[in-house]
Amino acid sequence: MLKEIALFFRGINRKYFADYFAALLLAFIFFSWLQSSPTLPEPDSFYHAKMAVFLSDGQMLSQFPWLQEIGLAENFVDHHFLYHLILAPFVRWFDPLIGVKIATIIFASLAVLLIYWLFKKFEIKWPFLFMVILLASQPWLFRASLVKAPAVLLSFLLFAFYFVAHQKYKSLAFISFLAVWLYAGWPLLPALVILYILLVWFLEKIKDQDSIWFRIKGFLKIKKNKVVPWPGAMYCLGGIIAGLIINPYFPYNLNFYWQQTVKIALINYQNIIGVGGEWYPYGFINLITDASLVCALLVVSLLVFILTFKKQSVYSWFWGILAVLFFLLTLKSRRNVEFFIPFAVIFSAFAFSDCVKRLSFVKMKMLIGASGRAILGIIFLIISLSFLVQIPKDLTAAKRDINNGWPLDHYQEASYWLKENTPPGSIVFNADWDDFPFLFYYNSHNYYLLGLDPTFMYEKNQKRYQKYVDITLGKIGTNLKQIIKEEFKADYVFLDNQHAVLNNNLRLDPNFDLVYYDNEGKIYQVTD
Repeated sequence: MLKEIALFFRGINRKYFADYFAALLLAFIFFSWLQSSPTLPEPDSFYHAKMAVFLSDGQMLSQFPWLQEIGLAENFVDHHFLYHLILAPFVRWFDPLIGVKIATIIFASLAVLLIYWLFKKFEIKWPFLFMVILLASQPWLFRASLVKAPAVLLSFLLFAFYFVAHQKYKSLAFISFLAVWLYAGWPLLPALVILYILLVWFLEKIKDQDSIWFRIKGFLKIKKNKVVPWPGAMYCLGGIIAGLIINPYFPYNLNFYWQQTVKIALINYQNIIGVGGEWYPYGFINLITDASLVCALLVVSLLVFILTFKKQSVYSWFWGILAVLFFLLTLKSRRNVEFFIPFAVIFSAFAFSDCVKRLSFVKMKMLIGASGRAILGIIFLIISLSFLVQIPKDLTAAKRDINNGWPLDHYQEASYWLKENTPPGSIVFNADWDDFPFLFYYNSHNYYLLGLDPTFMYEKNQKRYQKYVDITLGKIGTNLKQIIKEEFKADYVFLDNQHAVLNNNLRLDPNFDLVYYDNEGKIYQVTD
């Protein structure tokens, strides 16, 4: 009887793809619940919403006068152009801030569905289990709930992997082209494609040679081999180059990507200037605590991989290298957790699946041994219990982090006051660079000094940047009118209520009048 019932549901599943629907529905419920808060977890969400509004109104910006001190006023590059274009219908159909929330739910849910689809395509054992483990990871749930492009880029990376693995080169070129338009993190895509190709070549060479350490000439010689997808590199790089050149921001995008990829992402001035919080390290203890289930799974998967490495596929090698690499990168910059978590889960899925598919139960018992089986049994029990405890814990933690985000009306009243009481294009000295997205969203009537990333101003003029910082910290308390009005060309100063020293300096200076205040911030006007 049970067998007939199982066969019936299996038939229903195959005919109607019920498991795909269940995967999508589960992810959609998770992310909808997380986004139900009347907050946005990061200031950049407001910037992305505003940029999408411009595009929905038919305005593609080539200049950006709203930031006077970052060098993009005349040669602006929207490095999220395709992402903002995808957001445009949502901000047109709904209130913009609600629209980007809905879009984020859809993008994150589709990324989960795509991972499940990938598992099915590669015949992974227990695909639904690994998908649920991904959804039980608080750091990834939080990052995937941000109004940002990386969740979409993750989908692009998964497509690129599938295309190169199945030698679908035209599709690979197309997704590479779109990645450049999507987001400045596009260098990840060609890096992953080339890594995969080199791994296939390397493993094929090992298989062909009696010893890797001998016959070096033969090992290094590249031969035509249908197994190694060499054309994939050409198609991928061709798509990348086309995306850079056939681009609404060419040629200014080339210099911008140098700044964004090299100076901000790789070099990173976190020890010199106050960059965004996501660029700072993720503490080792914090990481393994926040992502304990995934980290434990990664350790066990690495153990399984090592014990059965001769039976492991190139896919396990590929995702294993990426998982370890992005674990290390996450320790450098916490934002990389958005890739580390899914890469670790995908690696674990391939490693376990390769082990099960390529080794019989008897062989596995012989290979691991009695002590090994006991250890794995204990580890499996611990992970199972942790899994049951960790899911509600991680979900509530992610929900709490989003609840503690920024209210949708943050700085709305102050922005409206500026809009209604100041001349168009008048410059506001914003005392925090990360206040810009809120002010910009509610008020594009005024211009501001600094936003997006302080690295741009630092690169443009280090002395000027330091003077700006010293004013905001209250270290410069004299000649403020001369500096703010004549050097920075600002007629107004906006500061939140945390800048007590700066507020005191302005309050005591007869050249500044307090013209607006509320429980979020203050506005001073420079007197004539």
